[in-house]
Amino acid sequence: MKKSLILLIILLVTCGGSQENISDVAYQEPFISDSIQEMSTSRSMELSTGDYIIKTAYGTIEVSSSNFQNTINDFETLILNYEGSISNTYLSTNYQGLQSYTVTVNVPAEQFDKFISDIEDISEFKNISINANDVTTYVLNIDSRLNALVNEKQDLEEIKSDALSTSEKLEVQSQLRYINQEIEILQDQKEFYETSVNYSTLSLEIREGAGISLFSWNYYVERALNWLESLIGYLVSISIVGIPIVIFIYFVRKFLIKRNNIKT
Repeated sequence: MKKSLILLIILLVTCGGSQENISDVAYQEPFISDSIQEMSTSRSMELSTGDYIIKTAYGTIEVSSSNFQNTINDFETLILNYEGSISNTYLSTNYQGLQSYTVTVNVPAEQFDKFISDIEDISEFKNISINANDVTTYVLNIDSRLNALVNEKQDLEEIKSDALSTSEKLEVQSQLRYINQEIEILQDQKEFYETSVNYSTLSLEIREGAGISLFSWNYYVERALNWLESLIGYLVSISIVGIPIVIFIYFVRKFLIKRNNIKT
């Protein structure tokens, strides 16, 4: 009897221990390997900070009135030499009659610094501000969202192919249309960033009248010469029309006087 009781106790203890081992195995937390985590971040590491940098610059140049147009011509020639393009121009005149020419140009990014340096060979900057904006993070976010949308699109296309009813297919088609629109928007955003990275932008203002004060003799002499030039232009224009008229009136009067003398 004692042996049977001892065997029963041993059996109960053994079963209890095995249940504890089984419960420990059942509730053990899953292990996530480092390789899986590295795979999830490998795509985002393809681009590093500094891969997408947008450069913009804002500058001002002041030149004399006599050199104003020549400076504009030299600057536009320099743009062509760097295979750049002009995106916007604006010409204005202030109350003093001095002109200002504002131009926005796009130049290949790899030559932008040298382009700025060559402008100073034409005329020194009165002020210049150069900004560099790192948008690599934005591009990474766009790539991540694009990948997610493309995967979602593939899943929906599989669901659509397996759909049996027309209503299910129409519902999936509506979701696909929305995803395609989102993909196009993100692709346009990425294209904008890539274009902005490949071409740097300069907004330059060329002002007429550098170093000329309202109380300077140079200012008054220059303005007087301009007024005199305008006056001569008006007189020449009037003479072209007025001289033939005066000659015509002279001969008409001479003819009338001669005819009156004959009658008398």
